Amino acid sequence: MYVHHQFFDDADAHAAALRGWDQRYDQIGSGAFRSAVKQIELDGVQVFHESANLRVVQRGQLPPGHMTFGIPLAGAGAFAFGGARIDRGGFVMAAGGTPFEFHSPDDMALIGVVIDANLLQGIADCAGVDLDDALFRRSVLDIPNAACARAGLQLATLIERVLAQPDAFDDVHAQRALRSQVNETLVDLLAYHVPASTNRLTYACQADIVRRIHDFVIHHPEEPIDIESLCKQLRVSRRTVQNSFQAVVQTNPLAYVRSLRLAQVRRLLLDTRQSDLSVSDAAAQWGFVHLGHFANAYKAQFGELPSHTARRSARTPGVR
Repeated sequence: MYVHHQFFDDADAHAAALRGWDQRYDQIGSGAFRSAVKQIELDGVQVFHESANLRVVQRGQLPPGHMTFGIPLAGAGAFAFGGARIDRGGFVMAAGGTPFEFHSPDDMALIGVVIDANLLQGIADCAGVDLDDALFRRSVLDIPNAACARAGLQLATLIERVLAQPDAFDDVHAQRALRSQVNETLVDLLAYHVPASTNRLTYACQADIVRRIHDFVIHHPEEPIDIESLCKQLRVSRRTVQNSFQAVVQTNPLAYVRSLRLAQVRRLLLDTRQSDLSVSDAAAQWGFVHLGHFANAYKAQFGELPSHTARRSARTPGVR
């Protein structure tokens, strides 16, 4: 995995720092140029956060074989891509291998995602989105501003987390979880363009979907779980999974999966001695690879840190 954070005083040096891009940046705004690029890259996915203090026009060719997403975070004016203005709640979605022109304003900040086209197709299938639909022939798409801002913030936070502890993501499972989080964010963006279904499932069918996902999680304790993999497992769309969980358990599927796995860890801690099984090993058995994040989630779920959970040797035998 490639992880890097750089600062620049020249627009072309900034452009050249983005791996896999054939492009040039021309400084339009007047003054001393200052910018930064934070980027992470793993198999099939590149995510970057770029910022610059002056207006720039970016021209070149989008990375071939990939789909590019751009989510503006901030700017002293409007962004524009391919002749289309990007208003609040707008984001770029453009096919690779094509020429592009992008205008960014003063004091801009932008999140970019470059994803392998085949990987994106799997995400779209999960979301129930037809990428050949005329809607997606447009390069700038609009969704509610709050949803677009949330997606940008999620990706920016993810980048910061990797930059803070890059060694923690050397593990293949951690990288897979990271890729899944990026996929989830893109699914959320695409799902706003899925037309409402006229074929409503019965409550029994929705409950069966929840049951099957529950069983899948229990039988695959260490496997990273995301909505895409759940959709593929059940051969249903993201919207069907979302609606089923909302109807049956009044929560979203990932929150349910996390709570379910936390419950299994707690059961392990209650049924074992500290000398036989550490908290970190118990967490790892149920797919929690970052102990700090796990501890916070555990406390939010059960009202105590996992280190404070009474282990078997500290409790009366037979009492649960």
